[in-house]
Amino acid sequence: MRTILPFTILAAILSGANAIHLLGRVNPSNQELTWPGTGISFSFTGTTATIHLNTITGTNSAELTTDGIATIIPNINTTSITTPANLTHGTHTITLRKRSEALYGSLTIGNITTDGTLIPDAPPSRKIEVIGDSITVGYGLDGTLPCTNSAALENNPKTYAALSAQALKADYSIIAWSGIGLTRNYVSTTPDPSPVMPVRWTRYGANDADDSYTFPKAAVPDVVVINLGTNDFSYLGVREPLNATVYTDAMVEFVGVVNKHYPDATFFLVTSPMLSDAYPEGQAQKYTQTSALKAAIEVLGGMEVKVHLVEWPTQGSDVGCDYHPNAATHAVEAEVLADAIAEVMSW
Repeated sequence: MRTILPFTILAAILSGANAIHLLGRVNPSNQELTWPGTGISFSFTGTTATIHLNTITGTNSAELTTDGIATIIPNINTTSITTPANLTHGTHTITLRKRSEALYGSLTIGNITTDGTLIPDAPPSRKIEVIGDSITVGYGLDGTLPCTNSAALENNPKTYAALSAQALKADYSIIAWSGIGLTRNYVSTTPDPSPVMPVRWTRYGANDADDSYTFPKAAVPDVVVINLGTNDFSYLGVREPLNATVYTDAMVEFVGVVNKHYPDATFFLVTSPMLSDAYPEGQAQKYTQTSALKAAIEVLGGMEVKVHLVEWPTQGSDVGCDYHPNAATHAVEAEVLADAIAEVMSW
């Protein structure tokens, strides 16, 4: 039996292609949301709208924001997401963002239907790309130690990356994966063979083939933030401490590669709030990473790359799952980062 859509809904589908704004690094050919913080936004005039999902893999947590009011969906297990039932007739703005990372699953966006009319959604002109690890993901952000991380406890919209971009009125893209490093991944009894960030960064979707990202002109950022090193410097007696020169050289190389694709971008290299000079005793990991980043910045400055250091203090004792930053720490980090970017960029 054929399904005949009401004319208003059919018209919305046909006219909505240019009204939908893909958020973050999302391949328009399949509209799969993999990276944390990816999503869609649109505006419509009417009383209801539905985001249809073509495929769902794994477990995904998302945030649906309707006219500035956020609703958390801890586990998406239906084939569509509909706006709240109490909307009055008028113009409404809708944003759906993935809270959890690709490690847990992905979503593929289908049609957007409404009883009214989709209208053009103008994205911000400022663009920021944030590259990082579990801190940038929002790992365990909604948990309180002791807790076990899950898709439901990850909260990317509350990370420093999302909050600083919002404060700066900028569009943002987050390329982050828990446990990832610049030179080596999280310490374990057997070496982690999964890709390090300079490799994974070349992918369109987080699980796509290497070198699949096409660097579309419309997505080129004004600012690139890099927060990598927590996993590189961790060793916990299982492996040798990282040679700081190796980290410096790798950062110079990675920033150089990114800069070739974004030649006009300004870079901000961020110290880790999870590294400390007090633990492990005698290692001064915070000082070592900060010094290594300063050395990288000196080299990159000689290469005429616009790059700056942002120093975050070591976090306090109130933490999320597995000692990761909680919402309060992310809020403080966001303010420091946003102030630094605003000063340099005159935003």
